[in-house]
Amino acid sequence: MFAATSGRPAVQTTIVLAATLAMMAVLAVGCRSRPSAQVSPSSAPSAIPASARIGVVDVQAVAKAHPRWKELDGLNTRVAQAETALALVPPPPPPPETDVSRALDEEARRLKASFEEEVNALREDRRIALETYAADVKKSQEAKFTAIRAQMEDEARKAIDVYKDELRAQLRAAEAEIMAEYRYPMLNLRLRAEVAGLRSEEEGRQVLRQLQALQQEREERIRAEGEEIERKFQGFQKAKEAEVNAALKAQQDALTAEGQGMVESKRREIESEMAREASSKQRQFTEQLEQRRKQLIAAAEAQLRGRQAAYIREVDQRTAQLRAQLMSLQEQRARLEESILAEVKIEVATIAQAQQVDVVLTRHVSSRGLIDLTADVIRKIRR
Repeated sequence: MFAATSGRPAVQTTIVLAATLAMMAVLAVGCRSRPSAQVSPSSAPSAIPASARIGVVDVQAVAKAHPRWKELDGLNTRVAQAETALALVPPPPPPPETDVSRALDEEARRLKASFEEEVNALREDRRIALETYAADVKKSQEAKFTAIRAQMEDEARKAIDVYKDELRAQLRAAEAEIMAEYRYPMLNLRLRAEVAGLRSEEEGRQVLRQLQALQQEREERIRAEGEEIERKFQGFQKAKEAEVNAALKAQQDALTAEGQGMVESKRREIESEMAREASSKQRQFTEQLEQRRKQLIAAAEAQLRGRQAAYIREVDQRTAQLRAQLMSLQEQRARLEESILAEVKIEVATIAQAQQVDVVLTRHVSSRGLIDLTADVIRKIRR
C-alpha cells in the first residue's frame, strides 16, 4: 500500500503521489480476486499473517514505465505552466511615468539645446567684446609707450648734445692751452733760425728737428686730448642710452601690467555679467521644463482611468481563460491517471494471482521475504 505524504514540494511530485494513493485502492481491490489475498499497509506489516506471501510493487517506477507516462508528464508540465501564469498576472498599471519621462526627456533635450545655443551665443559675444577691449587697451598702451619713448629719446638727445657741446668747449680750451704752451718755444726756435742766424748747417738741422719734435709733441697731446674727450662722450652716450633703455623697459613693463590689469578687470566684469545672464537663462529653462512636465502629467492622468479600466478587464479576461485552461488540463490529467491506474491494477492483480501472492504492498519495506513484482509489472505494461 502507499505511505501518506506530509507536503506538496512540487506539482509533478504531488501528481505522482496522488496517483500512487489512487493506485493503493486499485491494487487492494485487484488483490482481493483471490480469496486468500490481503492488502496491508506498509507502515503496519505486523497485521499481515506470518504465512502470507507478500509482494511489493514500486508504483512510481511502474507509472513511469507506462507507455502514456510521457503524455501524463507533459500534462503535468502544462498544468504547472498554467498555474505559474495564473500566479504571475501583473497588477493594474501605475501612472504612465515611462511615457511622461520619455516625453519629458525629449522636451528637456530640446530646451537644453536651445538654452545652450543662447548661452554659447552670449559667451561668443562676450569673448569678442573682451578681445576688442584687449586690442583697444593694447593699442592705447602702445601709443602711450611710443609717446614716452619719443619724449625720453628727445630728452636723451638733448642731454647728449649739451654734453657734447661741453666736451667740444673743453677740447677747444685744451687745444688752446696746448697751443699756447708750445707757441713760445716754437716761436723762439723760429726766431733763432730767422733772426739770429745759424752758424752752421748742422745747427740749422738741429733747430728744425727740435721744431718738428715740438710740433709732433703738440699734435700728439691735442690728439690724446681729443681721444679722451671722445671716450668721455662715448661713455656718456652709452650710459645715457642704457639709462633710457632701462627707463623704457620699466615703463613698458608698467604699461603692460596696467593693460593686463585692465583686461583682467574687464574679463571678471564680463564673466560676472555672463554668469548672471546664464543663471537667468537656467531659471527660464527650469521653469519651462517644469511647466511642460505638469502638462505631460496632466495629459497622462487624463487617460489613466480609461487605461486602468481596460487593463483590469484584460486581466480579468486573461485570468478567466487561464483558469478554464487549468481546469481543462487538470481534468485531462485525472482521466489519464485513472486510465493508467486501471491498467496497472489489472496487471498487478494478474501477476499476483499467477505468482500466488497473498498481499501486495505498494511501498517498499525492507524484508527478505518480500517478492518484488515491479519488473514483471513493467514488462507486462510495456507489451
